[in-house]
Amino acid sequence: RNGQVCSPCKAHCFHGMIIRTAAMNNKINIKEMIICPVCGASFESDGKSLICCGEKHHLFDFASSGYVNLLPPGKGKNSKSGDDAEMMAARKRFLASGCYDRISVTIGEIISSLAKDKREGGICVVDSGSGEGRHTCNIIKTVAENGIPALAIGFDASKKGAALASSLAKRETIANPYFCDGTHNLSAFFAAGNIFSLPVRDHSADFVTSLFAPIAGEENKRILRQDGCLVVAASGAHHLVELRKVLYDEVRLSSGEIRCPEGFYKVSEQTLCYKTIVENNALIRDLFTMTPFYYRTSLSDKAKLDKIDRLEITVEVLVGVFSPKKQ
Repeated sequence: RNGQVCSPCKAHCFHGMIIRTAAMNNKINIKEMIICPVCGASFESDGKSLICCGEKHHLFDFASSGYVNLLPPGKGKNSKSGDDAEMMAARKRFLASGCYDRISVTIGEIISSLAKDKREGGICVVDSGSGEGRHTCNIIKTVAENGIPALAIGFDASKKGAALASSLAKRETIANPYFCDGTHNLSAFFAAGNIFSLPVRDHSADFVTSLFAPIAGEENKRILRQDGCLVVAASGAHHLVELRKVLYDEVRLSSGEIRCPEGFYKVSEQTLCYKTIVENNALIRDLFTMTPFYYRTSLSDKAKLDKIDRLEITVEVLVGVFSPKKQ
């Protein structure tokens, strides 16, 4: 109140005050990036809502966790979009174990290396399909640890995912840029949004990440700066091969490739491969639930997991970096 702004640990504190909408020493301004999903106008914030500056002043309220629902309104399919609550809860529990942290830390290191030639005032990373936020937070924390101010904007079709991601960022003391004074080198904003129609201004993002999610190539190209990069993570051929062997008599490997999205050219590709231990049956089931196997495995095959209390798994991930082709 009285003109004061919240610190990161109170980033989601709503007291009706007008919040300055800035981030990263005012050099990366989220106000210049996020736009109304209805009319494309800019937003102002009163600390409780995002208020569209268009003629109809479309209003989008902040939830208690700090996220905003920016799914295009009036479309019934939005109510059932994204991972369901069970899968999102499983993702939260399994990723909290740290078994997959090396994936997002590696991507953060790649982005840090590429960002040295980017804008001096810091970078913005848009995570297209951010889920419950663990990977997004790891990526920008790694970038910030490398001395590069970073703003992350995470979109997921699941409102539950966006809520979990906002809560995680708050616990990690990552400031919400709509509720801080603009002096933080690390901030993140999460929203429910359609990754194929992002409420992001044209050519405003330095990086877009897509981890184990559909690649919205045309939309990613639209929001990227001309010198920006799309970073994609996909399963390698032997990813989770041990889990497949438990479930299926005939094991089929993944394709082990990343296709270059239309409108981009490949800058680089590398394979991250390591083994880790999943320590108990509950986590093994969470891992299974968050994979595509969950939807295509019979009840009899699912029952095979009942007897497994410890599983060594292979994590094999392809990481591709792509740049937009010039017009």
